[in-house]
Amino acid sequence: MGWSLIKFSGEEIIEIAVQMEESGKLFYEKALSLAEGDKLKEALAYLAQEEAKHAEYFRKLGESINDYSFRPNESYPGEYEDYVRSLVNSHIFKLTEVEDLIKGVKSDKDILRIAVSFEKDSIVFFQELKNTGNKTAGGLLEKLIDEERKHIKRIATLLRDM
Repeated sequence: MGWSLIKFSGEEIIEIAVQMEESGKLFYEKALSLAEGDKLKEALAYLAQEEAKHAEYFRKLGESINDYSFRPNESYPGEYEDYVRSLVNSHIFKLTEVEDLIKGVKSDKDILRIAVSFEKDSIVFFQELKNTGNKTAGGLLEKLIDEERKHIKRIATLLRDM
């Protein structure tokens, strides 16, 4: 297995993270108009605000980070970069696809299932960023991961109570 130095520009990573959060906010706002239950509506409004807050965290973080550089253990050069890019490409929320997700919503349960997928995808992505070892970002990313976990618990409770 080879070693290579992978560099993601801080700007690129921040742009991806901001777009993910903005996509989540857009979904939650659009889902709010489709939701039937009052508890779900309240949760969606809260989650939309949370995603906006997270996007702002990332914008501020972007002002202080120049790059993410580390040495991953790879079986071929560029393997880790390919992996991170596949995480981004498979993330459930992309700004261009939120409308398609909304069209598929038939019930409050559908909204909650999509929300859980989004939050889980975000945790995986944030964890990978945290694993780069960038100390400036590490504390913030851990905080965001904890917040996403709390979101999943709240969503799961609503789903269980339906």
